Amino acid sequence: MKKSIYPMLKTGFVFLLLCLVAACSSDDNTPVPEPTPEDLIIGKWYVMKITKADGSIHEPANDCEKQSYYKFDDENEVTSVNFYLIDGDCLNSIGGGEYLLTDDGKKLIVTASDGVTTVIEILTLNKTNLELKLGGDTVHLKK
Repeated sequence: MKKSIYPMLKTGFVFLLLCLVAACSSDDNTPVPEPTPEDLIIGKWYVMKITKADGSIHEPANDCEKQSYYKFDDENEVTSVNFYLIDGDCLNSIGGGEYLLTDDGKKLIVTASDGVTTVIEILTLNKTNLELKLGGDTVHLKK
């Protein structure tokens, strides 16, 4: 009885492939460093809601207002774009300035283009959520 060599080749090929995969697996157990507040803040943050000092909550009322955002870049510049609906037209106003993170990412100092400086407390800053305490209001933002 003649035996076929193909099942042995197939088994050998699968074994060789498994050995290669195991040999190429990473033994590098170097932990990935946590992103810094300076890294986390960079990007476009959309306004989800504002909790006023009196406890009332203001959310974007329409698709136009939902486009409002703050954009932080890696050159410490911030742009604020607020959208609002007037007579059916979606309009916007743009502001900007420079920012600096201090106190291990717990405070944000913003100097607007008109020279006015504001210190803002950072309540939450992670990959998807940013909460800022501005005066008595809390601004909730998402990437």
